[in-house]
Amino acid sequence: MNDKSERQIEKIIVIATIIIFILLLFLKTADSRILQEIKPSLAGLSAGCADERAGQAVSQESIFQEETNLAIAKTDKDFKLDTKAELLPRGQASKRNLRVDVQISNESGTTASDILLEIPLLGDLDSPYQILLQESFTPEPLEINMHDYDNRTGTFKIGSLAAGTTKTVTFNYLLNVIPLTVDFSHYDSTPAFSAKQYVEPAYLNPALKIESDHPEIKAKAREATDGLTNVLDKARALFEFTIRHMSYDLDSASRNSGALSALHNGSGVCEDYAALFVALCRAEGIPARLVNGYTDPRGRGDVWNVAYGETFPLTGFRHSWAEFYLEGLGWLPADPTLDKRNREFMYFAALPQTSHLAQNYFDQPLRVRYRGGQLNVTWEEGLVGNIKKAKGS
Repeated sequence: MNDKSERQIEKIIVIATIIIFILLLFLKTADSRILQEIKPSLAGLSAGCADERAGQAVSQESIFQEETNLAIAKTDKDFKLDTKAELLPRGQASKRNLRVDVQISNESGTTASDILLEIPLLGDLDSPYQILLQESFTPEPLEINMHDYDNRTGTFKIGSLAAGTTKTVTFNYLLNVIPLTVDFSHYDSTPAFSAKQYVEPAYLNPALKIESDHPEIKAKAREATDGLTNVLDKARALFEFTIRHMSYDLDSASRNSGALSALHNGSGVCEDYAALFVALCRAEGIPARLVNGYTDPRGRGDVWNVAYGETFPLTGFRHSWAEFYLEGLGWLPADPTLDKRNREFMYFAALPQTSHLAQNYFDQPLRVRYRGGQLNVTWEEGLVGNIKKAKGS
């Protein structure tokens, strides 16, 4: 073989190597996924504090974690209390139809394909003032997965989305919301506390923004409950301290920063009030948890009475409150934000009106995986009036 032939073979090998490299790079790029993660930020009672999930841009990541444990969605969920349920007088329930619309828009000039969404659902809640009666999804999820803090997510397959088009995933939840005011006149608060038998360890342990193991939180909890011997009195004292210590400030630079920040700064919004109360309770060994959802700032709940065929948007009504656990009674609500202007403790172990709509005990992000295009996801929640009044009523 002469030199000319050898040089030609070398050229062919080099060209072939370049072509193979380009093909491998193309295949790797084509097989990549874009992951969008949107997490809500709770900002309090003001109408200016809308849910920040809406309209956020897409970020890129290489890994998408998928859950494999399939959970069965519950319809006609039975509500069960502990043995002393007679101490929990509940008023007339009101039905609420909560609708969630998740819109996925392709804002690019190319088609997006293989779209898979993991969307937070209404949690598998056991709060005594709300019962999930029925739920429906359009389209149906591929699976429903259970997570920590009784959270659920649904996995939805959208397929492809042409440039400039939008698809919507809709959830409908039919809820019974029940007024609750605990009667402690016959409650025996003297037995040894054994709530650890009934609650998840997560509700006794420190967590993100719940720094219950911090020395300052522990010291303040001891100081506020000094001389008290039973759980009920301790919880009430910690509730009163939270109200006395905090000042509601929607513009606070330290808002939504957690319990320790609330203790240091003494100002913030509903999440800060609730986080401080929960952390103080846990520091004293009292199980407690945050509840995320919506509330009527006036505490009446009549704002949720939506006429048939109409929709009441929940933008601006996002809210956080707390629950603490008492042996024999279970989980009880406590909303220090709504009690901040009175000393009657109307919202300690009580939600006297149907003013609160619980969503979860720990916010989770929405995740999207897809190829090509540029997706934008918006999230809208509202109450739908779907009950016709009888003639003459």
